[in-house]
Amino acid sequence: MVQKIGIDFGTTNSLISVVTKENKVKSYTERDRPHPSVVSYEGGRIVCGTKAKKRLEDSGIGVFGHTIRGPKKFIGSDHIPIGGEIKHPKDVVADLMRFLVEHAEDEDGHEVADLSTAVVTIPVAMDGRSRQALREAFLDAGINIECMVHEPLAALYGYYQRQENPQNALLRDDGKTVLVFDWGGGTLDLTLCQIRNGTIVQIMNRGNNKVGGDYLDDAICNYVEEQHALKFGWSEDTKKSRHPGMRAKLLERCELAKIMLSKRDRDILFMPDYFNADSEEESDIELELTRETLDQIASQIVRQGIGEIETLLSVEQADIDHQIIGLCLATGGMVNMPIIEQQLREIFGVAVLEVASKGDRIISEGAAWIACHNLDLTLAKPFELVEARNSLLSLIPEGTQLPKRGNTNFMTQGLYCADPRDGKAVLTFKRPQMVGKSAASDRRTTYANLSVPVNPDFPPMKERIDVKLEIDENYIVTISAKANDLKYPVNQQIYDLEFALQTKRQNLEGYTGKKS
Repeated sequence: MVQKIGIDFGTTNSLISVVTKENKVKSYTERDRPHPSVVSYEGGRIVCGTKAKKRLEDSGIGVFGHTIRGPKKFIGSDHIPIGGEIKHPKDVVADLMRFLVEHAEDEDGHEVADLSTAVVTIPVAMDGRSRQALREAFLDAGINIECMVHEPLAALYGYYQRQENPQNALLRDDGKTVLVFDWGGGTLDLTLCQIRNGTIVQIMNRGNNKVGGDYLDDAICNYVEEQHALKFGWSEDTKKSRHPGMRAKLLERCELAKIMLSKRDRDILFMPDYFNADSEEESDIELELTRETLDQIASQIVRQGIGEIETLLSVEQADIDHQIIGLCLATGGMVNMPIIEQQLREIFGVAVLEVASKGDRIISEGAAWIACHNLDLTLAKPFELVEARNSLLSLIPEGTQLPKRGNTNFMTQGLYCADPRDGKAVLTFKRPQMVGKSAASDRRTTYANLSVPVNPDFPPMKERIDVKLEIDENYIVTISAKANDLKYPVNQQIYDLEFALQTKRQNLEGYTGKKS
């Protein structure tokens, strides 16, 4: 039987994985690495992945001439200007997904993968509108998204599936607070989770898109050029120009040097015919790069990235001590740098820190396991309504199963207006900031305020207001409310639900209605 796939659609790299009949994960890599999330349009041709990346002379995310890097960042936008043309972001994403599927088809000799149905990972910050656009883009590429899972939840589940006994490992860590520290090429994402009765619950997250590994590649590239200029005494006025396309080649070589220096102390960079110079010696770049020098180049980026941990755990945010963290799972290419691993070890200790091997594919692997095990997403925190005198009514409880492809959950609630004199009833919807803290005194985040027209001539507690909540396959909540006398409906959509991953089957079905 063919198996549904897991897709890590990343800003910098993307990857498809599947669980085989032997209960092992197969990832459809290119030369043992994920595919760059790069698409190029030129002369009617669509080029994706490594071939498209080789055309880039800049390491950033965005549009560079006919090429776009990181199309995920544009999901939800109206259009992208590329090489004098206007492209819709969904079309660019669909082109990249078709490329990944075609590559997987070529590699899937044993036909173990159902490449038309997938669990897809998404950033924590991706809102409901972007999730909806992403689903449409994948559908255009012939892929049905079964469900969307936040990247840190997938990474953590992938980590547990790598253990000798995954179920025992989850039981061992039950009640622990976990930090997923995902430092990739595009961004650094930190997510606090808890393991609660077999469910991985997201608590709080923080991200920084200014310290990704791509910025370090750029810094190494600049250092190499500067050292070559110093060697020959070039000033800004006398500096030689590069030959076309050479910056892109040097960027690629600097990225490789960064990877190599995680395993060795030095590396030689040689780029023949790089500059447009009179002598071969001036034209060719040849430089020895040591790990010590790399650490100096990376020091500012590393300091900023590691500093994000303190910010997330601070009183203003999660308000927990780092000693509370029972597991720090470090993933992404950057955590392979010894200087980063060392600093994480100094903060959390050897027993708590786990640096994921092949961290560039653990998210994709986790998605594949979630697809294989047909796991459910649930609501991480209760969806609440503020009633009179600031009491709280839980409309949708924590742990409610969220809908999969093609399904919708709904509930209805009857209320009565306590004070109709100004002709409106204001409904406020909230969630607790922390998991498991739902007392009235605990801090809360407001989802929305809904102003429902009511008859001001009615006495208090006489006009009924009917509230309906629907959660669709993209985890968008639509609130509809109207008073029974005026019958003027008002609607509001909420795009930022917080999820949990239920890792074992429980008798907890989708919430399909509490009526009163």
